Amino acid sequence: MADYDKIIFVSGKKSSNGKVLYDVCKKYNPNSYFISNVDELDKTWFTNNDKVGICGATSTPMWLMEKVKTALENLS
Repeated sequence: MADYDKIIFVSGKKSSNGKVLYDVCKKYNPNSYFISNVDELDKTWFTNNDKVGICGATSTPMWLMEKVKTALENLS
């Protein structure tokens, strides 16, 4: 996690597992952001050439993390 400039953590807001795992992300990378859907991404979080990691709770579906990846690639 420390190898990335930013971490996007994807999980439901009510997931206790997600909250614990997000806290771990935040501990190792203070530039971690918790989102539940792509609409919560904020382009002001990023600068050019940021290396961004995406992770999620055990219940976060892979399709949602892929959707976040695509949204990040298309931020302008």
